[in-house]
Amino acid sequence: MSRWFGKRLAKAFTPMILNNFRTMGALSRAFYEKYGEEALPVISKVMGESGVEGAKIAQSRLKGEGMRAVGELFKMYEMFDLPVEIMKLTDDLIHFRHAPPCPFGLEGTAKELCKAVETRGERMVSTILGEAAEAKVIKCVAAGDEYCEVIYAKKKRETR
Repeated sequence: MSRWFGKRLAKAFTPMILNNFRTMGALSRAFYEKYGEEALPVISKVMGESGVEGAKIAQSRLKGEGMRAVGELFKMYEMFDLPVEIMKLTDDLIHFRHAPPCPFGLEGTAKELCKAVETRGERMVSTILGEAAEAKVIKCVAAGDEYCEVIYAKKKRETR
């Protein structure tokens, strides 16, 4: 498939993809609003499972390995009108930010809800890497920040 055709196809499916993100966010938001902090572990679990499955689908399309492959995946989001600015990309981490709107529609909710939903990305990155990674949400529009800023980093192994 040519790159041009791939981009046109992505544009054609962008409304459906964005709707899926918004639906995941709306369900997470509604569950959080009804059950508060008790909902967060369930949201994290479900979103994490979604991340694993998303990574399995994406892996066949990614070139490269490790965090470079993760960076390539994040650049693909631009085709779906989800521009991501990669601030730093090393073998151990990816540091990025993106402007509003939140793909999940979490504006004005809570940082802890953003972190629970972000488990999707954390598990996606872990699956692509084949090792544990962790997310650090630095800024998020859910908490009222101007933009979202996140770091995914390989989890440091404990030494004895």
